[in-house]
Amino acid sequence: MRKAKWMSATYLICGTSLLFLTCGQSEIKPVDIYPEDNCANCRMAVSDKSFASEIITDQREVFKFDDLGCLEEYRHKNPTLKINAIFVADYETKDWLPYARSVIVRTGIVTPMGSGKVAVADSQRAKILVERFPAPKDVS
Repeated sequence: MRKAKWMSATYLICGTSLLFLTCGQSEIKPVDIYPEDNCANCRMAVSDKSFASEIITDQREVFKFDDLGCLEEYRHKNPTLKINAIFVADYETKDWLPYARSVIVRTGIVTPMGSGKVAVADSQRAKILVERFPAPKDVS
């Protein structure tokens, strides 16, 4: 009887510990950009964090990008990729933003691969950037 109580207590402690450990790992955070990182799409160095973005898959694999255009192209070429999170760098602060809470606009700003797309945290800042750096008109 004593052994059964001891084992029940052990299972309870282990189960509770496991619950806390897995709960702590559920929040996905962006991964830092390092000088040796290359874009998963174009293979160029991710040299300016103002334009950086990344995808974190459900397997915690990280794909980094040097231009928001590369992120979009990569997603288009890999429609079955199981994405857990996408982060984009705020053009002005270089802080990571969740993709879903960012505002992405096309501007006349020269980006690494020429998309002109930048991300910011709110629509007011996006509007200012678009007015200050208007995107070139498409010539068809």
